[in-house]
Amino acid sequence: MAPTLSKKHLIPFELWYEDFAPGYPTIRISNDHASATIALHGAHLIDFIPRDQEPVIFTSHDALFTEGKAVRGGIPVCWPWFNAHPSDSTMPSHGFARNRFWQLVESRSTEEFTEIILQLDTQSVDIWKFDTTLTLTIKVGKSLSLELKTTNNGSTPVTIGGALHSYFYISDIQQITLTGLEKTTYLDTVVGEEKIQVGPIRFDSEVDSVYLKSDQPVEIHDPGFQRTILIEKSGSLSTVIWNPWTEKSQKLADLGDDEFHNFVCVEAANALEDVYILAPAAEHCLTTTISSIPTSA
Repeated sequence: MAPTLSKKHLIPFELWYEDFAPGYPTIRISNDHASATIALHGAHLIDFIPRDQEPVIFTSHDALFTEGKAVRGGIPVCWPWFNAHPSDSTMPSHGFARNRFWQLVESRSTEEFTEIILQLDTQSVDIWKFDTTLTLTIKVGKSLSLELKTTNNGSTPVTIGGALHSYFYISDIQQITLTGLEKTTYLDTVVGEEKIQVGPIRFDSEVDSVYLKSDQPVEIHDPGFQRTILIEKSGSLSTVIWNPWTEKSQKLADLGDDEFHNFVCVEAANALEDVYILAPAAEHCLTTTISSIPTSA
């Protein structure tokens, strides 16, 4: 059930509520620097558009906006594990945070950004037996930043994985390059082999790779949109790069057959062995900061 929306968090001419679909409320933000839309369901950022630029974040035209379903695109919050559960195949892929309603608990405005803080009531989730607090802070300004903070309030250790599963809007997957991961070891999950990245990343087929022990920034160079998207992160030692290409796209009902041309995922992740064991009272913050930098033709 959608949460109650408090008027005290509204900011005149800057932050308001708007339903994308019946029972599917979103937070709309518009300031001098950019606009953004965040769904209360999943605390899912749907779009981010800097002033006088193309959108930076991709969301599919066929995405579903309904309770219990993850949105295809945007920035899904994968938590408390990434991909399949490590020991129980009946658990939902990428955890449960992206399929639950969150509560807006705080908002504020500065000259540099509009900030919101959302919180998920993990105690109401029957498949989760730990006492944790999960908050997501989003700042919308010239850049976009997200901080996902997990606090262990209980008396036993908690293992945390996950990702900020960012989909980036691009002009053409076959024309972009990704830099920043050169010489990094990665697991190519398409073929099940460990490799080392040689030169920039280019795309001419399906890519689903986890770059290991990687905390460095990544840049998406997009000559078609005449910009570079800079993705910085912290609290993460794994970077996931994904594009489903032709065959897999056709199997995804919430993605258009040809939409793979216009997005690439570069994810700040805690995947595979990159997980955190939180002692009682400990915290972990997974962050990403996204900047779109215009370039000359």
